[in-house]
Amino acid sequence: MNTQRLIRTLPSDIIENIVWRLPIEEIVRSSILSKDWRYNWTKIPKVAFTEDFLKNKVYKNSCKRRSKFFSAIYQFLLLHQEPIVDFTLSSSHIQTSESHCVKINQILLHLSRKNTVKKLHLTCECDLPSSIFSFHQLTDLYLSECSINHPPTFNGFGNLKTLCLEYVDIYKKSLMHILSNNPLKSFTMLTHGDSIMIFNDDEYGTMDDLFNSIPVIEHLTLDVWDCQYFGRGVIPREVATSLVHLKYLRLQGMCFLENQWFRFLLLMLRSSPNLEKLGLQMLCEHDDHEDLYSVTMQDCSDIWLEHLIEFEITSYLNKKHDLEFVKLILAKSPVLKKVRYYQDTGLKLLETLLSPPTCITNG
Repeated sequence: MNTQRLIRTLPSDIIENIVWRLPIEEIVRSSILSKDWRYNWTKIPKVAFTEDFLKNKVYKNSCKRRSKFFSAIYQFLLLHQEPIVDFTLSSSHIQTSESHCVKINQILLHLSRKNTVKKLHLTCECDLPSSIFSFHQLTDLYLSECSINHPPTFNGFGNLKTLCLEYVDIYKKSLMHILSNNPLKSFTMLTHGDSIMIFNDDEYGTMDDLFNSIPVIEHLTLDVWDCQYFGRGVIPREVATSLVHLKYLRLQGMCFLENQWFRFLLLMLRSSPNLEKLGLQMLCEHDDHEDLYSVTMQDCSDIWLEHLIEFEITSYLNKKHDLEFVKLILAKSPVLKKVRYYQDTGLKLLETLLSPPTCITNG
């Protein structure tokens, strides 16, 4: 049996499974395999236009070709017949012009009118249009490198469970509105100091406001730099609302030499009574402070991590201070099972601290 005949005999559900797993350019090319495959690409529920496709020689180093690329996406969507439930567009390797942003807005407007997308991934240096708030079926939203603001009539997505913001400029009012009107289970907000979160100067939310807006959160990833935007940078010892559902916490940009960052970490630990996994990325510019713990460690007496089973720390500088904190975690975590670290020089000390049942791995 030749290949073409074999292709014709495949059941439709197997053909669909094959097509859905291909990159978008291969999906379109598959239409020439046989007339039965010709329009399969118009039915796929998951569509991704990513950096790998943008690097194709056809679109390289030409503004005109980039415009054709975005136009091709729009034409693809116009010809697509079945509901799209998962859509990805990543243009981070393209210098996006104003005309490109217009085309991206057209793409989003078209998708919002169809109102079938549940998972949306966008990476583009654009001001997102108001149509972004018309995706009422969204359960997962991932935004990177863009700017976003909500219209006055926006009442939340309603079904959003996962929200990821990376290098996104957003008004605090917009952020709090999105957080407060969705049953979020997972929230990620990262800036690393490279992107400025745009907040209204006349409105300052507090840490209580932040915690109240994510009452059922289970996975939380934050850049500690962003905590300065709440309560004018003042970190309270405790807040009124505990994150009782929080199981996984990851904080990036941590530095024990910055007391406000350390106090934010302690606040999170006090407010997460059922925490099971903790991850810290340590970043510091100085390594000449010797009096840090005489100021801050006295605040740890009331912390008890009775459910913590996994601890991960990535340390670049201040190894002495970071390992002192590892000692603290070990002393406060009676059921800790695993410690992952990304620092070779800490191996001997960690081995002497960990009891036999505990597993440590070197990343």
